[in-house]
Amino acid sequence: MRPPTRSNADFDYERIPTYDDWIKGEIDDVTLEENHAFKGQFAKVGDAVRFKFKIEGCEYPHYSGWMSYNLGEKSNIFKKYLVGLVEGAQPDMVFDLDRLKGLKVKMIWKANGDFDNLELIRPLEKKIDPSIPF
Repeated sequence: MRPPTRSNADFDYERIPTYDDWIKGEIDDVTLEENHAFKGQFAKVGDAVRFKFKIEGCEYPHYSGWMSYNLGEKSNIFKKYLVGLVEGAQPDMVFDLDRLKGLKVKMIWKANGDFDNLELIRPLEKKIDPSIPF
């Protein structure tokens, strides 16, 4: 017996149009998942965040990986996102990640086997000023 044929519409995925060069886009959404089950070498259950991007030249959205939800100096959210996007970012600062929604950005992506990984992200215009109310 063979399983039924699956539709490709179950998982729409496309590669980034250019690697190792700036590409424009927008942070479309920031998702919080409480009690996310991380797998692999550092398996644990905890709050997690991931970013959804609209990228020029891509029909479908692209996502960051799930990241542990903390803003410590060694966290990926702080190092990769806040330092590049928020003026005067400091470890463990009080900052609402929803402020990043809709931000126009330029990004550099790298191919990693079957996946695309965000390497660098910067605002198209100016960094977010955390002192200005949301």
